Amino acid sequence: MALLLTFFSGLFFLIGIIVYKYISNKVAFSRMSIACACVVIIGLISFDLVPEIIEVGNLWSILFIGIGLLALIFIDKLLPHHEHEHHENDEEKKEHIEHMEHVSLITIIALLLHNVIEGMALYGVSTSNIKSGLIMLTGIGLHNLPFGFQIAPSLKNKKNIALVILLVLSGFIGGLIFSIFGSLSKNLEIIILSLTCGMLLHILLFELLKEVYEEIHKKETIYGIIIGIIILIIINCI
Repeated sequence: MALLLTFFSGLFFLIGIIVYKYISNKVAFSRMSIACACVVIIGLISFDLVPEIIEVGNLWSILFIGIGLLALIFIDKLLPHHEHEHHENDEEKKEHIEHMEHVSLITIIALLLHNVIEGMALYGVSTSNIKSGLIMLTGIGLHNLPFGFQIAPSLKNKKNIALVILLVLSGFIGGLIFSIFGSLSKNLEIIILSLTCGMLLHILLFELLKEVYEEIHKKETIYGIIIGIIILIIINCI
């Protein structure tokens, strides 16, 4: 049952991707999902990653945050990039979608490591108390759902399908690792969390915040911010 819950946690990515697929106005929905993901990432860094890293109190964890940030900058440079200005013409809309494909791809890369760790944590909690596991699954799912919206554009490139499948299964993979080998050492876990934190900081600072700032006058952006705040409130009340 515990392993099944880790599998369900990744399905929330898939639900978000399916919802995105059937939305007709993808540009407007992208604005909303970017703003929502921006708020959720801020919450993920502030309420989950940083407190766990600080709890250990090792200075070297800061080094790995920097390495994670620099690693994603390097990966970002290797990927096709689409710079664009924000206008209302049809050509700009195509450029906007292409830019979102780029952002969604680096988001997948950043989330992969984190969700393996999250899957291990969910499996560990669920084996001790299934009720606590279900509560934790709800929180993880609410995190993953807006990321599903965010990563959906990457599927325009069929080469990215394997990465998306891996992300959907990453929580299950983490649970499987825990069930076979037991939990990771605390030091290795903190290294992975620090790398993830650095990667998410890159996405937040160099991609999402810029998009939200430039589109803050759009109602979809405001809706996305509100939805993201509601998700964080629900998660922290569970």
